Amino acid sequence: MASSSQNTLQLINYFMSLKDYQLTFKSYIKFEAISLFGRLFLNNPPPIVNPDVKLLNLGCGKTIFEDWVNADFFRIKFWKDSKEIWRQDLRYPLKCPSHYWDGIFTEHVIEHLYPIDGFNLLKEILRTLKPKAWLRITVPDLKKYVDFYSGKNQEKDFCQKWSTGAEAIGSLTQSWGHLSVWDSDLLGRTLQEVGFSNIREVGFSEGTDLRLIKDDPKRQWESLYMEAQKP
Repeated sequence: MASSSQNTLQLINYFMSLKDYQLTFKSYIKFEAISLFGRLFLNNPPPIVNPDVKLLNLGCGKTIFEDWVNADFFRIKFWKDSKEIWRQDLRYPLKCPSHYWDGIFTEHVIEHLYPIDGFNLLKEILRTLKPKAWLRITVPDLKKYVDFYSGKNQEKDFCQKWSTGAEAIGSLTQSWGHLSVWDSDLLGRTLQEVGFSNIREVGFSEGTDLRLIKDDPKRQWESLYMEAQKP
């Protein structure tokens, strides 16, 4: 059992981590200004990285896949981007032709959008995928967090990060810029409503299109993995 001083330090770190993600007027204006500038002047079609197979890593962050198009939000120093980077604001329609991608991988991205923006992004993903192509989508799994809160999930990564279930739920819903939460039922029904077929929950490193299995093992403990196919 952790000592009182360890619990106090852990609690302080938890509160400070939430403070890091507080929305301020300054940060909001900066974000929207970058978005507006990017959409006006940098909103280009996806680069041609591999003319034979077009695979998209949507919401790549710092994780760059070779021979893929890696998409993420606009940044100020846009001139330093490599040819593999495609800058987009995922709240808006993708500047991409329909029936374009051979496959799309997106990991821990949609939870950074409000639910309606996430729904619209999934519609854009469906539009831009080629018929019969697959989407592989990974999100933090609300069920795993709720199970930890209720004492059913004692996965060591949860226990090491948080001393109480409320801290875990708070981190899921208030940290990292998260704006929505997802479980298998909600994500599956949303994918179905958008128009995907063959929707199913899969395991870590399991899936139909092996090219899309790019799961980060460091996120396995908290993640939900699903795949869906464009009819």
